[in-house]
Amino acid sequence: MRKPGTKLKFFISLITLFINLYCFFIIANNYNTVYYPLSPRIDITHVLENKFLSTSDYSLLLKQTGLGRPAVDELLSQAGGKAKLISFQNSFYTRNNMYSEKLNPFTSQETLILNDSDNTNQSGMVPLQNGDILFTKSAQTLFWRHGHCGIVIDAEKGITLESLHPGTISMKQDISKWMYYPTLKIMRLKSPGSEKINEIVKYSEKNLLGLTYKILARKCYDDLTPVSENCSLLVWQAFNRFGYDLDSNKGIFVTPRDIAKSPLLETVQVKGFDPDKGW
Repeated sequence: MRKPGTKLKFFISLITLFINLYCFFIIANNYNTVYYPLSPRIDITHVLENKFLSTSDYSLLLKQTGLGRPAVDELLSQAGGKAKLISFQNSFYTRNNMYSEKLNPFTSQETLILNDSDNTNQSGMVPLQNGDILFTKSAQTLFWRHGHCGIVIDAEKGITLESLHPGTISMKQDISKWMYYPTLKIMRLKSPGSEKINEIVKYSEKNLLGLTYKILARKCYDDLTPVSENCSLLVWQAFNRFGYDLDSNKGIFVTPRDIAKSPLLETVQVKGFDPDKGW
């Protein structure tokens, strides 16, 4: 029997290495996909009674409720805000069942199974603002957990702009669907001013709607309207047009993870995400 030549051996070794690396990548990508608080739940009412919250107070509330400083401040300025914060704490510590559904033959996403009789599941999302960016890790293609993101273009009506998956075009979506993801992260541009946010939203609606989804779509620096988009590139394009490069690693392509780790953004809310990590 003829022995394989050196080139064939090298090719087989290369393929084997690639398969092993891919398997390791998949295992790492799908390990502990939903974060649950590791620290014990504590009574936060004593913190909420403080007239002024310190940095350590905000840090504690983030780890206990999943709410960042912008959300905490907004809720505390409302009637019944303290009770709402405790409700978010209940929800943050609640473990929910979930199921996986196919979006296409290659892409799937996880969805929560909520118990309507359990009020701890119903706190949902904090009040949103135009320009807020929503993230989830609950989407994967060929076992690669790439996640998904979208931009809020009408907070009052509950509308996002998103590029969904291959075979679709970028479109407006109802924000309510984000309540059913096991993982949710809401981030906001740091101190941009309402006028700048309005410009970003208007540009997005005019130029980033109805674009074909392309997995490896590249960044568009010059044209007002790109030829194609994917979820993270759409968000990047909307902000980069006005001088905010949200790609944390400045690569050729951009992913939801890259944007979520941008130092230009601050955390508004997390659920199913580790509050101490960018992704």
